[in-house]
Amino acid sequence: MRRTLALILLVLTTGATALVAQSPNDLVVVVTGTKQFHQPTCPVVASAGAHVTIMKRSEALRKGLTAHDCGKVYTQPGDNKYHLATCSKLGANRTAITLDEAGKKFWPCPVCHPPIRQRTPQS
Repeated sequence: MRRTLALILLVLTTGATALVAQSPNDLVVVVTGTKQFHQPTCPVVASAGAHVTIMKRSEALRKGLTAHDCGKVYTQPGDNKYHLATCSKLGANRTAITLDEAGKKFWPCPVCHPPIRQRTPQS
């Protein structure tokens, strides 16, 4: 468990925002009790605390886990808010953008409560 927390802390403190698991050997994070795997920088991972497991992407796929849409939120024309994919206020004409982009131009939806972009010294 200490190794897991140390790895998550390392990833979060090194600013690995460009880390996207695409290769079978890339590491992904699984929150205990879920059927999805996440990028190490996903907000879901940060809120899970110590209830995570780290494994290779290939292992997660072999176990039947699906990829979480980490860091993606949705906007729609004429709306000044960004939403989760499951939001009831989100129409069919949606555009996927990164949380970082959304946080600079839009407000989080008060209905679906998407993650809020964390400010960094550059932003």
